[in-house]
Amino acid sequence: MKQLDQSFTIGIFGLIGLFIGLFVKNIMVWTFVGIAVGYVVTFWIPYFKKQHQLRKKNAK
Repeated sequence: MKQLDQSFTIGIFGLIGLFIGLFVKNIMVWTFVGIAVGYVVTFWIPYFKKQHQLRKKNAK
């Protein structure tokens, strides 16, 4: 995933968190939750997927 795609994804999740925060009156908390979820989706899920594939490949 390119850096521009990662930034776009994190931004979208941040905006979703902002809109949720507007409804529940905790704007900052939900914005940070959205950014954190975007970070997990863009970095950690692909990282663990790659590690799993490497382990599976090395086990053969």
